[in-house]
Amino acid sequence: MKICFVTANLGPGGAERVISLLANQFFQRGYDVEIVFFRDRQIFYKLDDGIKVIVLGEECHSNALCWKMLWLRRYVNKIKPQIIIPFRVSVYCTTIFSLLGISVPIVASERIDPHIPDSYWTILRKLLLPFIKHLVVQTEYIKSYYPRFIQKRTTVIHNPVRDEVFEEESGEKREEKKQNRIISVGRLYPQKNQKMMIRAFAQIADKYPGWKLVIFGEGPLRAQLEFLVSSFGLQDRVLLPGRTEHVIEELRNSKVFCFSSDFEGLSNSLIEALCVGLPIVTTNVSGTEDILVEEENGLVVPVNDEQAMAQALERLLSDEQLMDEMGKHSRQKAAMFSMITIYSQWERLIKSIAKNGN
Repeated sequence: MKICFVTANLGPGGAERVISLLANQFFQRGYDVEIVFFRDRQIFYKLDDGIKVIVLGEECHSNALCWKMLWLRRYVNKIKPQIIIPFRVSVYCTTIFSLLGISVPIVASERIDPHIPDSYWTILRKLLLPFIKHLVVQTEYIKSYYPRFIQKRTTVIHNPVRDEVFEEESGEKREEKKQNRIISVGRLYPQKNQKMMIRAFAQIADKYPGWKLVIFGEGPLRAQLEFLVSSFGLQDRVLLPGRTEHVIEELRNSKVFCFSSDFEGLSNSLIEALCVGLPIVTTNVSGTEDILVEEENGLVVPVNDEQAMAQALERLLSDEQLMDEMGKHSRQKAAMFSMITIYSQWERLIKSIAKNGN
């Protein structure tokens, strides 16, 4: 069976990581896998050598979207894959429009919360989603956004985590490595709202002088965040080390995970923190209801409420026993995000559509 994923590129993002994990799994299990890039040949995540990568701009010798769409249409008509899986609203809308009238099943993958107002994409979703065979979303909350006729052909599949998450050290050795630090992982973008997290930490920093806040990620807000840290005099307490290829190790070396986004689809870093066994403080974004139980493995605060986040962080930092108990409950949920579990759900869906057309 030939499977064709479509994306902008494979840069260092959550959707891109999921594509790379799924593509590798399908290829290793004997599927013919191709990945089409609409934007450029950026590959941050490792792909098996046998996976074919197509960069539309290189193939049609143009950066014009219309020529890329035309080339994609001709190419799909030629190779006729059994399934096409575009990720992200911008990519799946472009892909659907490019392939109108071609009888190849499209399984679109929504990667963000569509409840967030955006008139442009809201209109395109309404116009183009009726033409897909199936829709995959990350949470039940996201599924609830769509009209009933779309929900009938929508499946909720969570994000997978890397196998290294499950390569646990002994409990004693694991605890020895943990530092008094709150960790966060995410692009330095307005959506992630790390400014609120920094302000929340600043409220309690003097009461917990042995603790640090470490925010891994890179993005256009770096200078603004550094200025904010400096304004609080916390240069040695709030660290912005940039991207890391060792996210799991950094999570294991921390005691609390903090997440401050204004909106999400389902955060990969939130899932990884849960699987590693960290207590979590997060804003109430899409996905929290799927993986967190309030007071059991995390504390959920309103979006953009720095006072509530400061109080939640202080509650954990002041109670080592509570941190340990929440961490144990988090680890108990890890299996539901294993690669084999998530891959199996995708494979069942794809086989069903390829065989029955529904």
